[in-house]
Amino acid sequence: MTQRIVSLGFLAAAVVVLAQALAIPQGSGYQAVGPRAFPLLVGAGLAVVSVFGVVQAFKAGAAAPEETHWPSVLLLVGALAAYALILVPVGYWQATTVFFVAVARVLGSRRLVRDVVAGLVLALATYFLFDRLLGITLPPGLIRLAI
Repeated sequence: MTQRIVSLGFLAAAVVVLAQALAIPQGSGYQAVGPRAFPLLVGAGLAVVSVFGVVQAFKAGAAAPEETHWPSVLLLVGALAAYALILVPVGYWQATTVFFVAVARVLGSRRLVRDVVAGLVLALATYFLFDRLLGITLPPGLIRLAI
């Protein structure tokens, strides 16, 4: 029953996100991507994933979900709260790397070097995509990138 409620809740959230995104003014005709493009993309992605969740939850003979491991959930929430607190003073790519490693550890990874490298590569890639290519300023933090 919980899986059905959660999946329907996510579907409702997708509808709200899409409705709010469609309410954003389109902007001038000179922009290649308007201000509502990314909210529409997020809403559409949430809707697609939610539909799969609803179908799975209501499918006859669906397996009962496993018991929630609450210590892991609490550690993940704590990691997310710490990430939100250190993001601006420490910097986007540094805080994101640390967050990635922390989440990987909570989820069972014991390969520290691989996690640090993967987190650093993903953080730097998103930093350059948003900060340099799209012009969306992200917090540079303690170590500013010269590139």
